[in-house]
Amino acid sequence: MKNIIKMSLFMPPISPIKDKTTGRTLKSATMTPLRTVELGEVYKLITSNEKLAALTLEVRNASLQGDIETYRRLKQQTLPYVTPCGVFTRRRSDCLAESSGLVVVDIDHLDSSKEAEILRQELFDDPYLSPALAFISPSGLGVKAFIPYPSGQSTSEGFRWAMNYVHCMYDADHQQPGKGVDTSGKDPVRSCFLCHDPGARLRE
Repeated sequence: MKNIIKMSLFMPPISPIKDKTTGRTLKSATMTPLRTVELGEVYKLITSNEKLAALTLEVRNASLQGDIETYRRLKQQTLPYVTPCGVFTRRRSDCLAESSGLVVVDIDHLDSSKEAEILRQELFDDPYLSPALAFISPSGLGVKAFIPYPSGQSTSEGFRWAMNYVHCMYDADHQQPGKGVDTSGKDPVRSCFLCHDPGARLRE
């Protein structure tokens, strides 16, 4: 029987939207998922959803122009996101309903979009990692990979294993602060922004 990989899809914003002048919350962060999606649906959203393509263009333009504040605001307030580790009833680590067997690894702050495209393929072709999905990040200068971890490991162990491997094999030469594998979060509820990438790689 085919194993169907599922996760939760959330609508933005990922953090509260506040009035700059008063600090009053205008819109609360989304904590309840819109619905459960299969990995194939995530791939279809990334590769062919026109609305997501338009949102990604706006976010990416801010990034490529060096307007980091606008880039972060647009990313957090406009892009949908998923929880690659599985299905959650609420965006909290103690609300995991079904594990996907995947963890997400980010490599950020690459030098060019071309470097990101090459790395996306290298990660996808790695026989040890065998990512279920790999795509270019919202900035256009990074790669996100959904990686299955060995059976018998916990999600946190899976994160540690995948991050350490990718760091050793693909970004050990990156010495600049912030460049390379993003190790900021190993929580099962770690979210991943979705963005348009017609060249995304899906393992059938």
